[in-house]
Amino acid sequence: MTLEISTPASSRLLHLALSGLLSAGLTACLDDDDKEPAAASDSKPQVLSTKKDETMSFARFLSECEARGGLVQTHAACSGANSCKGLSFNKYSKVLTEHTCKAMNTCGGMSCVDLPADSNSTGAAIFEASCQGCHTTEAGEFILYVPKGTDLATAEAKFLEKTVDTQVTIVAFGTRGVNADSTAYSNMPAYHEKLSRAEIKRVVEYLRTLPPKAKAYDGSDLDVGDDM
Repeated sequence: MTLEISTPASSRLLHLALSGLLSAGLTACLDDDDKEPAAASDSKPQVLSTKKDETMSFARFLSECEARGGLVQTHAACSGANSCKGLSFNKYSKVLTEHTCKAMNTCGGMSCVDLPADSNSTGAAIFEASCQGCHTTEAGEFILYVPKGTDLATAEAKFLEKTVDTQVTIVAFGTRGVNADSTAYSNMPAYHEKLSRAEIKRVVEYLRTLPPKAKAYDGSDLDVGDDM
């Protein structure tokens, strides 16, 4: 579906509609009695605070998110797409919202997704506990899963060309997409609810010391029994 906005009035109507959607989402996180932000609770989503910040920039938001150990997600238009609790900024209203739940970002802007506290585990220990079973060959190589149809040599060459920060984000939010034959792939789960930003960075730095070995998964090695 394509929305064609030809006049300033139409643009304003769209903005008001999006604002209405946001207001409805925020109201759902407030107490029914007084409509004021409720105390944090594990039982339901909560809006903890809101404040206007006319001077917020992407660079400052990125810096402040990093300082609190989070990772930034950007949102082009639709609300309700952030991955976890944290801080969201609405680029239209210039309002910062601190919240405890997923799907609480605003319409257009960015979110700082909070990650767990650091347990100070080493990269090698994290890799052994969480990654080794799926990502290591008998020769000690790092298995790099790629969509089928990918040139494996090219994938291996590009692996270490990615920055550490890029690979931190990949580990934090997982990898998924659509293959050329229209089947979907989900090669790795997200770890932003299991590991701190610092832990993810340490495990990325560790796995980059291992030689990459690309492998395209296409389901051809599945052994389907007669009883299935």
